[in-house]
Amino acid sequence: MTAVALLFAGMPIPADETRPLVFGVFPYLSPAQLEKLYAPVAADLSAAIGRPVQLRTRPSFDLFGREVVQERYDFIFIQPFAYAKLASRHGYRSIVRPSSALKAVFVIRADSTINKFSDLKKQTVCAPPQQAAVSLLARETLHNHKLIPGIDIRLTYQKSHSACLRAVLIRKAAACITASPPLQIFETKTGVNFKVLGYSNPVPGSTYAVHQRLPAALRETIARRIVSWQRTDQGRALLKTLKFPAFVRSTDGDYQPVRDILKGLNNNKGESTHD
Repeated sequence: MTAVALLFAGMPIPADETRPLVFGVFPYLSPAQLEKLYAPVAADLSAAIGRPVQLRTRPSFDLFGREVVQERYDFIFIQPFAYAKLASRHGYRSIVRPSSALKAVFVIRADSTINKFSDLKKQTVCAPPQQAAVSLLARETLHNHKLIPGIDIRLTYQKSHSACLRAVLIRKAAACITASPPLQIFETKTGVNFKVLGYSNPVPGSTYAVHQRLPAALRETIARRIVSWQRTDQGRALLKTLKFPAFVRSTDGDYQPVRDILKGLNNNKGESTHD
């Protein structure tokens, strides 16, 4: 049976020192890809805490978000907007985040004749699901370049970062809005290199967040282990596979800039950012 199983709705799992911990990863890639990337992470953290860790995900952002709200996971790796809007309101607290900030990356084919944002006018631009962090970050960037979705450009949402990049590769879209780690993973897997058109403003990246029902000592052990990856051969191998340079300690307060963006999106446009 695959290590990446699908959870079913139910009551929050109680703290229990004998049961495995449930580790949820938000679906920024397919379940099969996430299994390959994060099964070694689950094994590493299991060795650190001396307790089984079960890796779980869901096939869509919406389903994963619902189970975060149901508090089905003991700890999670989750994108910053979903952390600020969902996880932090349901018992999860950020413990570590990437050392580098998250930016939405606008990429085009290497042979594209597009050279600047204004060249995207009247073109199709694709993105991951609408509630993905980079999709939210991209809205501000597009507006700053006077590109209004539905008026100046056609903005379409794909099921994943991979699907977004593939749409550009097969010329169904002129540009894809993605993030650096999934871009690097896709380029490594396919051998295809894209050209970067530009970036959004940065925010704190996706975070490992632990539910407060876990003992403080256990939360500390998990945080210490992830931060230590950059100092060991095994840890550096994990980071290389995940396409992250390192992780640093974080707190809930680090994500206030993300909450400010969410507030601005809701106030200025009246758009939903989840579900």
